[in-house]
Amino acid sequence: MRSINPTNFEAIPAFAGNGKHGRRVHAIIETPRDIRHKYAFEPKLGIFRLKQTLPEGMQWPYDYGFIPRTLAADGDPLDILVLNAIPTFTGCLVETRILGIVKLEKNGEENDRVIAALPKRDGVSQPSDEYDDVDDLPKETLHDICHFLVDYSAEEGNEIVYKGVKSRKKAMAAIEDAMKNYEKKAKKSA
Repeated sequence: MRSINPTNFEAIPAFAGNGKHGRRVHAIIETPRDIRHKYAFEPKLGIFRLKQTLPEGMQWPYDYGFIPRTLAADGDPLDILVLNAIPTFTGCLVETRILGIVKLEKNGEENDRVIAALPKRDGVSQPSDEYDDVDDLPKETLHDICHFLVDYSAEEGNEIVYKGVKSRKKAMAAIEDAMKNYEKKAKKSA
């Protein structure tokens, strides 16, 4: 079967706006907040598919997706959790500002999740406006995020090891590394 990808996700740069110095990256949302389904992008088909339904009483606390033009250690784009009060939708391109990274190991492989928030906007108040780094998040919120990321992945049958939360600076380094990995793979495929 011939590979079909009607999206242009590979053309979307990882860094948004004025680039890495502004801490802004693009996120493609796979799974919006407040639902039990998990959606995943299938690049060979160019479509999002239903990957999993969470158990009763469990739902996505925030929008979840990936950073385009990145390649993480697990062979997928780098995952991102976007702190927002209102859900977006599957396939939505969102500009985000980086707060930090949750370090996880899944089945013996690094599987980190970047934590981000929506950019601050003049005249629009958002609950995440007061956060500039992951350390600014309320301890309970950060605990709940980490707990969810471990629990949902374990629910999929994965062995998860939580390795801590790191700063915005560490998250930016992880994004830059994932961009380099993407470029290396793209050159090999060309």
